[in-house]
Amino acid sequence: MGLAFLRPVRGVARITMPEGRLPREPIIMKKLSRRKALRFFGAAAAGTGTLFARGGIAAPVVGKGTVLTVSTWGGVTQDAIAAHAGPEFTRATGATLAFDIGAQGPRYSKLLAQRASPASDVFFGSDESLISGLKAGILTPARRKSLSNLGDVEKWALTVPSPDGDDTIGGVPYGLIAYVVGYNPDKVKAPITSWNDLWRPEFAGKIFFASPFHSMMPELVLLAAELAGGSMNNVDPGFKKLAELRPAKLGFTWTDWAALYQSGDIIAATEFDCYLDVMKNQNYPIQYVVPKEKGLACIDGVGIVKGRPNLELAEFFLDTILDAKVQAGLSQDLYQGPINAKTDLPAEIKAKCNCGANIADLRFFDPAPFAALRPHWSERMSTEVLPNWSAR
Repeated sequence: MGLAFLRPVRGVARITMPEGRLPREPIIMKKLSRRKALRFFGAAAAGTGTLFARGGIAAPVVGKGTVLTVSTWGGVTQDAIAAHAGPEFTRATGATLAFDIGAQGPRYSKLLAQRASPASDVFFGSDESLISGLKAGILTPARRKSLSNLGDVEKWALTVPSPDGDDTIGGVPYGLIAYVVGYNPDKVKAPITSWNDLWRPEFAGKIFFASPFHSMMPELVLLAAELAGGSMNNVDPGFKKLAELRPAKLGFTWTDWAALYQSGDIIAATEFDCYLDVMKNQNYPIQYVVPKEKGLACIDGVGIVKGRPNLELAEFFLDTILDAKVQAGLSQDLYQGPINAKTDLPAEIKAKCNCGANIADLRFFDPAPFAALRPHWSERMSTEVLPNWSAR
């Protein structure tokens, strides 16, 4: 997989789409005779490959040349979506996918800047970012009746409620990953069993830690507070404890610290299990542990951009992402855990990755409070914690 495995922040946002993109051409249904109806649907099937129904829900019939633009991370994430969701989506609808790729932050900022005339139809991001997007009015809920696979989704994965009531959902989950502790077994002899071990003297100036603007920073603030005797209602001890940490490097993804790990300057790191599995499969001398306080669950999802003309098409794409076979393909390529209860991963895939870890080993969080608190906590990280870190 190499350095192409870039999900959270790498890359510059850019948009790529086929030449000659045409606007959506709505088909107005009129009363047809049986002969004309057969002729019409036969032509539609010839244009899209087939008329498709999933779970009793018909795929939307769209005009020739219709493109659904997907805002997502680049690298293998884009490749996996194109490989596993793209063919099914195009076969069913006749529409094709284009990609606006980049880090979550720049892509989210682009939606804010383009709210009057957005270029993307669907947005991939953390569940926290989807909640923020709904509140900011740049994302819109999907209708539950349009999502035939929603009933197969694990209940723990449904973290983005709709502000519009029970008939809709704010966004759908896309995959599960876990934030854990990786380490070099050749250099770390005393077992790591707790998140608190990161404060051991031997790790001072030798660990990678999440940037103050990392997607998991609110969870880490709360975790540090609890380790220091605080709570969600009293996070002051958490900021004080984090200020006592001595990371050698701050960043967002494994490629930010891989070179320092190879040189021996870093011997342990906080990181997503999917990236640590990538490193293991690339023969890095690395192992990882789920601390006794549990790993930190991260549910990424996909939402619908508000103000685009292809609502039904976007809903069908969300339903495609939830499909059990599509989920298996995404897990195979991205080493993430599936969110469809009917997805059965083959043994050879399970042998290569944690695939979301054991659910009992993970701690799940309500993303809504973090979405509200992130601006204030980020400011406190910048003013109270970062000045004490000499990290590169």
